[in-house]
Amino acid sequence: MEPINPIFTTKIDTPKIETKKELVRKKPITKKEGRKERVDKKKDVKIPFTPQERRLLKILAKKRGLEPTPYCSLLVKKGLEEYKDFPIRIYDPKGQPYPAKLERVYHDLLFEMKVKWDCSLKEAAYRILAFMLEEEVKRNR
Repeated sequence: MEPINPIFTTKIDTPKIETKKELVRKKPITKKEGRKERVDKKKDVKIPFTPQERRLLKILAKKRGLEPTPYCSLLVKKGLEEYKDFPIRIYDPKGQPYPAKLERVYHDLLFEMKVKWDCSLKEAAYRILAFMLEEEVKRNR
């Protein structure tokens, strides 16, 4: 006699074989495999400054209503666009750095200056930024 409710049937199901599922984690994608980089990505250049230059940079940035990092970026871009000749500076790589975030176009221009002057990228950025700071001081007087 079979029960009316199908839950109570004692029919034995065929045993289900448990299979191990493969790990769901994906392998990391490298740039070579096609990971795309944003077109508008900015590249950092950390420019070392002396304490006096840092103070001057903070003061001038405050007058413009900016933080020091965007102000550094603005000055480097402006220098690369408007000027072609920058005086040689004494470069101390041990100072405290401020970053300048540059778009690819400006980073490429800075790289060209680096090659032209035969120095490091940071030194080229420092040379441009130190000149631009002097120009800003002259304008604010």
